[in-house]
Amino acid sequence: MIMVSRMMTEDEFKQGTATTGLRGRSEIVRVDQALKAFYALPDARQGARLFALKDIVRACGDYVAHKADGGSRVGGTQRLGEQADAAQGQLDPEAVFRDLLTEIDHMMSEGKNPDLDLRMPAGEAQKAAQAVPADRFHAMMGDFVQKLGALREDGTLPEETHAVIGELMAVAPLVTVMQYPRGGMGGVKLDPAAADGDPAFTFNVDTQVRGGTSFLLGHIAHELTHVAAHQAFGSSPVMELVQSGATDEEVAALAAERKQSLADLKAALAGNPEFDDFQQGMLEEKLGYGAQPQKLEQYASSFEKAGKITAAQKEQLVGWGSAAGDASGTLVEYDTVLNQMLIYLHMWQTSQDNPFYVRLRAAAQAAYDRRSRARRPATDEPAEQSS
Repeated sequence: MIMVSRMMTEDEFKQGTATTGLRGRSEIVRVDQALKAFYALPDARQGARLFALKDIVRACGDYVAHKADGGSRVGGTQRLGEQADAAQGQLDPEAVFRDLLTEIDHMMSEGKNPDLDLRMPAGEAQKAAQAVPADRFHAMMGDFVQKLGALREDGTLPEETHAVIGELMAVAPLVTVMQYPRGGMGGVKLDPAAADGDPAFTFNVDTQVRGGTSFLLGHIAHELTHVAAHQAFGSSPVMELVQSGATDEEVAALAAERKQSLADLKAALAGNPEFDDFQQGMLEEKLGYGAQPQKLEQYASSFEKAGKITAAQKEQLVGWGSAAGDASGTLVEYDTVLNQMLIYLHMWQTSQDNPFYVRLRAAAQAAYDRRSRARRPATDEPAEQSS
């Protein structure tokens, strides 16, 4: 149990702020109510307790401001506010993070937009995650990786998504470090080769989980897709979604195909009545992210400057980006966003005959098949289709 030390009880606060006047007619009642709400919460609801403590601090501040000329209750109210502020730092950050995910999940199940919540649960979850010790953070994210894998036990999971998750779980052991981003953006990166040449990856996890558990598991699927594609295509540390040795003509055709696929998905999403505004925004964001121009060229330049790829590799990647025209982003973020959206839609319980979902599964299956073909030696027999 997480104990909140030096925090007044309801009775102690009332005794410490007792006067001869009628308490029920005083603004102090708002502080009483906030304190009562806090103590009514079970210890396991660490995220809810965080918000309740913030409510106490706010109520105390409002009361003291209301009593600008002072009063017999001001001192006790100020002490309670200070205690509530300090108590926030005594909460278990991992428990806070997990509870806030649950809170966001509940909001989304009711069709509410978490971005409009003035308590900013996603931002508070991110702060909590940052406070989790490194070893516990890695273990916590390992638990969420397992949750992603466990989706395969759901009988309603589409075959396409089942196959993708199986592919991702196969490469998950290659991710040897999962950490809060340290001075950089979220994402996965290839670590320097170990002595035996086995690849290893570090995952800087984006814990600003705007969409709750669906957002986090989708993010994990996105980053593990980078790993799976890197292994399949034999790509550089930039992790381009292109088969090693491809010609400019092949890349141009591939980018054009992917660009059209994203355009078809965007058309199927427009005005789709099954998605609320928040879900619509998340999907539009992913479709846009997969279609950003100049993306491969920018990555190639930054990686070459950082010494992570050679000048020759940069030249190759820039050439591919030029061949792709304004669809350069599809050479870095295409398979990734498709798989990410597969997880979103399953966890949102989207109707499988929804036109957007139908197109998404078809596009994701085609991308999965391309990775599978790249992974097999040319002499192998064609793999059995998963759907």
